[in-house]
Amino acid sequence: MLELLTAILKASVYLAALTGAGTVLARHTLGREQLAFPALAILIRLSGLVLALAASGAMLVYALRLGETLDADTVRAVLLSPLGAALGLQLFGGLWLAVAARRPLALVGAFAILVSFGITGHSAARGILPAATLVLHVSAAAWWLGGLWTLLVARRAMSRVPFAALVRNFSRQALWIVSLLVAAAIITAVQLLGFQIDWTRAYDFGLIAKAALTSGLLGLAAVNRFSLSKRLTQSQSALKWLRGTIIVEVLLFLAIFSTTAWLTTWHSPHEQDHGQVQASGPIQIVDPWAPATIGTLSTGAGYMTIINTTTRDDRLLSASSPWAEDVTLHVSTFDGRITRMEKLEAPTVPAGGELKFSPGANHLMFTGLYSPFVAGDSVPVTLKFERAGEVAVMLRVLPLGERPSGHHDH
Repeated sequence: MLELLTAILKASVYLAALTGAGTVLARHTLGREQLAFPALAILIRLSGLVLALAASGAMLVYALRLGETLDADTVRAVLLSPLGAALGLQLFGGLWLAVAARRPLALVGAFAILVSFGITGHSAARGILPAATLVLHVSAAAWWLGGLWTLLVARRAMSRVPFAALVRNFSRQALWIVSLLVAAAIITAVQLLGFQIDWTRAYDFGLIAKAALTSGLLGLAAVNRFSLSKRLTQSQSALKWLRGTIIVEVLLFLAIFSTTAWLTTWHSPHEQDHGQVQASGPIQIVDPWAPATIGTLSTGAGYMTIINTTTRDDRLLSASSPWAEDVTLHVSTFDGRITRMEKLEAPTVPAGGELKFSPGANHLMFTGLYSPFVAGDSVPVTLKFERAGEVAVMLRVLPLGERPSGHHDH
């Protein structure tokens, strides 16, 4: 239930954020003075308020997903995370748009909203360049959507000749901005998936679906630019057709937002078939998982079974993850009733044997988490072995108290 609510809130954030920020951008590039329509300001203000409410609701739902109760530690964990920073920027940007909808300073709120998309998520976890590329992609999409809303409002407020000039201006600017959008989308997809596409993997299929929807948008945009816009001053039917195609474009944007919300809530670009064995070869990784984090955000744990299929011993030297500042190997020891944690130095994976990481024993310790572990997430980890080299693993994040076998902690 919380996952479904999360997806709905994400789609609402996407729609409100790109509508509000995009309309501000389009109004400035297309001519702010001639587009000072009250209806346009109302649209920006309404989008800002919806965004502020959706971002606040998302904070609440993420806190519930993280800890199942709204205690101070759980709320602090969300607020102090990159996710909290992104939602905070969206809340600030939404409120700013609601207050400054008619003013040039509305650009400040639009900028805050667009930057928020580069702070957290699959692209942000890969570094500054993927995050910056994503912000460019979102900014171009926002301008496009905002431009469509602007044309719909202007259609009612302007006479035919000035409106036709506005459409031509929009088409000229769209040629460059949409090119930027497509280029950024391709770069982002390559960064997330490399050049390997698996049609059976849900994330890849979702990206392909988004590409198909975007192709539909591009097709309609081409019809508007090369056919309808040239006949606006002579044909009343061209005006009606233009309005219809713009509405269809907005609906395609809604479909893209819904697909994106589905992808980012239930799937990951790193997900693999979550059978018992995730990595095979000289080193096999069985049931890699992590419990959802609770309380302080700064630490998390990871578990798995490592099997050495060779005839020679190997050693696990280190681990790393883009989700944390540091990942170290630890072992829990018991001294009477006191549990102690000690650093595990290059444990051996015996030939033909296994090395287990489980609660209360060996484990991966994540410190300086950039985002909380939320049930349903997939956390990328790279294990470095003395002989086998680097092995990529995805930890499935399970709800608190759950384990891969289906048993529960008590």
